[in-house]
Amino acid sequence: MVACLGDGDHSTVTRGGYLALLALFGLLALVFYYPLATVLSMAFRGPSGWSLSAIASIVTDPYYVHLILFTIKQAVYSTLLSLGIGLVGAYILTRYDFPGKRMIRSLTVIPFVLPAIVVALGFILFFGNSGYLNRGLIWLFGLSQPPLHILYCLLGIVLAHAFYNAPIVMRVVSASWEGFDPSIDEAAVSLGAGRLRRFVGITLPRLMPAILSSSALVFVFTFLSFPIVLTLGGARYATIEVGIYTLVRTLLDYNHGAALILVEMAISLSFTYIYLRAEGHLANTTRGSRHAAPRVLFAPPISAGKALIGLYAIVTCIFFLGPIVSIVVDSLRGAQYWTLANYAQLFSQRYNAFLGTSPLATVRTSLVIASLATAISLLVGTTISFFVARTRIIGKWGIEALLMAPLAVSSVAIGFALLRGLSAPPLKLGGTLIAIVIAHAVLIYPFVVRVLRPILEGLDLSLVEAARALGSSRGRAFFDIELPLLRQALLVAAVFAFALSMGEMSATIILMRPGLSTIPIAVYGLLSARQFGAASAMAVVLIVVTAVAFIAIDRLGGRRLNA
Repeated sequence: MVACLGDGDHSTVTRGGYLALLALFGLLALVFYYPLATVLSMAFRGPSGWSLSAIASIVTDPYYVHLILFTIKQAVYSTLLSLGIGLVGAYILTRYDFPGKRMIRSLTVIPFVLPAIVVALGFILFFGNSGYLNRGLIWLFGLSQPPLHILYCLLGIVLAHAFYNAPIVMRVVSASWEGFDPSIDEAAVSLGAGRLRRFVGITLPRLMPAILSSSALVFVFTFLSFPIVLTLGGARYATIEVGIYTLVRTLLDYNHGAALILVEMAISLSFTYIYLRAEGHLANTTRGSRHAAPRVLFAPPISAGKALIGLYAIVTCIFFLGPIVSIVVDSLRGAQYWTLANYAQLFSQRYNAFLGTSPLATVRTSLVIASLATAISLLVGTTISFFVARTRIIGKWGIEALLMAPLAVSSVAIGFALLRGLSAPPLKLGGTLIAIVIAHAVLIYPFVVRVLRPILEGLDLSLVEAARALGSSRGRAFFDIELPLLRQALLVAAVFAFALSMGEMSATIILMRPGLSTIPIAVYGLLSARQFGAASAMAVVLIVVTAVAFIAIDRLGGRRLNA
């Protein structure tokens, strides 16, 4: 199917390609567009027919107005804190050279790809009232009460979001900063401009596209955040996503849930549109072939600036490593001694009331779902990547936008859409493992496209064209020439998709029924039951899967995909 979308570089779509696209749109219509349209139509239904009462209630009711305003407020604060942490980190990575710099740059992606429920658990264990940080401060200063009260408030949510998203700012901004030609700065120095004036007048305007781009990503991620807010915010600090979950899973109020989804989509899409327009106006072409040489960080003399950088490094090290180390330590702790009992429970077939199944069945279910979702997302993502990279057709970008539409919809909304859309005849898949697999595949195939598309666009098609000139069919040319060249990229995409599926919780918690618990759902259930040791052991499994996945990507040459 993927081989027949086009024939040669920038080709038109063949008849087989049209059939492939129609089949793909038919599949997406069945598992995405129709379920989403079904849910959104509920926002316009009232007790006696079509009505705007649900939408009117959402935009006028004080509770829902507070929900919307708080969601925007916490997203803005989270974005600002992520910018503050990330910009300083980008400055250090760009302007200084020090031992371990390359490793630190690679590790900056890990907080972002960790499952959100793992981050929430780590924050509870490290920053909680009885967490390792407060216990350490009590022991160090001889205090009688925990000095820090961080969690279960706006501060805890914002800090957790900054943990998750500051690395995005750091990587995007540093990648842009490192490409600047220093000749403009050198000319300003020769004219007597000071460091602050050069930064404000020269460096900052050139960095604005990268700052705006990373800020937009952080805002959207935090605006649509669900597991972190659900765990660390509770009912008092609920956001739109938590409100949707409460309406459709607890209160079974589908009309207001659909109306809230509609409002959420309108806000996120409006912000994305404004961001794209602003980014186009701020784009610049000041990159050059010569780069500024970084300074040695630990070379004498030790200035006040270097001391502040050292303090920043210590604080961020504690901030980023503390929650992860706390999970690992807690998974190995027993009542009075170190133990592997929490890990032994992972292989237990005994029924656990908090999981609705056994721990071993939970791990097995996660592996099955991730494997099936990865296979489906690879097939769909590869097809879309070939269409985007190899075809020329009127309205191509509109078609691409329709194919990548799941990126614009939150995971909770997709879960609710599939719950309603797939429960009706003839499919009747609501609450089944197949429905969860479909949800995971819909959520992760756009990331497969993200991995494969630049690789496909960079392939030299002269070998394919030579094979066609010698009489090879298009299909044979694909399997004999292009597929071997794509093997590494496909493996990277598969590992990435598998890790994302293993950590997905938002859509799963909407769709699952008792007995279909996955590892992230199990972590949340055990965390709610205050069984931190068992929850930590489950979380370590996700951390290991994520770490192994991205070490594999790094070894396979995927560094450029994270830039």
